Amino acid sequence: MPDGFEVTLTAEKFIEIPDYAVLIQNAVKEIGGKINLNIMDQGAYYADAVYGKSPWLDSDMGITNYGHRGVPNVYLTAPLKSDGTWNSAHFKNAEYDGLVTSYIGALDLEAQQAAASKIQTLLLDETPILFSYFYDYMSAARKGVTGTEATAMGHVFFQKAQVSAG
Repeated sequence: MPDGFEVTLTAEKFIEIPDYAVLIQNAVKEIGGKINLNIMDQGAYYADAVYGKSPWLDSDMGITNYGHRGVPNVYLTAPLKSDGTWNSAHFKNAEYDGLVTSYIGALDLEAQQAAASKIQTLLLDETPILFSYFYDYMSAARKGVTGTEATAMGHVFFQKAQVSAG
């Protein structure tokens, strides 16, 4: 875009998200773009959480805090399928929708992997959304404690936990 561009980035005021928005704003400025920030409290940002009544779903560009999920189906459907309830990118792609249906309905690992490969290629080509990081996936550790397992969903398993003496 040789003449630059201007867009409003709408985001929720939550943890580090406003700082992340400024980071993006500054990076875009370096390439000749202008991002105006609209940082909102969470209640106003999500509002009614339906199209036409939610800055989260209606903005041209946004940042939303997503938590981890136990299966990829949530991320493949809600924010990306044409009829997805979280589809803030307004991404509509019949081929993608069919691939996701195939992925979810696959009866064996090979079929699921084949669909996943096609989904990956399509999303890399189109890039309707970025999941840049999962902030909430942190856990603490202590010297001498082994065998604990933390998951990205916030679970901590202690079945194999051991504390060494000394």
